[in-house]
Amino acid sequence: MFEFLGGVPLRAVFDNATEVGRRVSAHVTTSVLFRRFAAHYGLDHGLANPCSGNEKGSVENKVGALRLNLFVPMPQFFDARDRNKKLPEARPRASEGKPHYRKGAAESDLFEDDRQALSPLPPSSFACVTWTTRKCDRQGGFKAGGEHRYSAGPEMASREVAVATGAFVFTVVGLDGEVVVAHERAWGDAPTDSADPLLQLKLLCNRPGGWRDSVVRESLPDELVALLDAEPRAGLSADLRAIRDSASRLGWTATVGGALASLEATGGIEAATLELSAAVSASGRERVERDEPVDLAGYDRAFELLEGGAHDAEAV
Repeated sequence: MFEFLGGVPLRAVFDNATEVGRRVSAHVTTSVLFRRFAAHYGLDHGLANPCSGNEKGSVENKVGALRLNLFVPMPQFFDARDRNKKLPEARPRASEGKPHYRKGAAESDLFEDDRQALSPLPPSSFACVTWTTRKCDRQGGFKAGGEHRYSAGPEMASREVAVATGAFVFTVVGLDGEVVVAHERAWGDAPTDSADPLLQLKLLCNRPGGWRDSVVRESLPDELVALLDAEPRAGLSADLRAIRDSASRLGWTATVGGALASLEATGGIEAATLELSAAVSASGRERVERDEPVDLAGYDRAFELLEGGAHDAEAV
């Protein structure tokens, strides 16, 4: 939000958000990550009294307005990061020209006035991550966030690495400060392994530059690798998104089979063909090959009649 606003407010009041802190009477406790955040931006802050919505009625009303305007009907999306980037732009558009309930001036004009009172942004953004160290096993892997196994690569076997845990991505950094690899963060109680190509595929859609050295590339048949290697960056991203969406619904094996069928039929990974072929593959049915020619003369005759090419009442 600070980057969207173009500056930092002098003071912010938080409503006892879990990752910010807690207020019990006069005693306030904040999290380590939030204290780092506030220090980075030079932000003075306070916490509201719990269970005291009456003290901030206009804020509570705005929450309801945002919910009704931005989340009704309930939105559906595949990428929360992309959704989050678009959300800040939505509300100012809704306020364009709308008069403030008390001051009468347009909300958009007041918004610009408020921007002028902000403190400048620091030179770099705050990295909202938690840093820990992990000792890799003999295969170069480690566990984090429960039963989720991530790979730092064989070259990091039995070595310590630093791990930056974000909301969406695990970034593995060697002790020399070089980024080793980044993995899409896994959630839930079920064990996962980053060697699963689908997990890395989700990250590749946003960072296709890692395609050449990815587990996904190693897991695909040579025909598909050759096609994707030859794609420009935009085409590669589109193909990877099509594979990701299909694999998320129908599974990796069915999607690979569907991609091969799409390549054979269209010469590329066409999303509609991929989805249909993957669905057939997932169902366990083989494609039906029709050797007998299909007579379309009846359709030709119907089109002639509709276009006024024939006036035979008996035929109509």
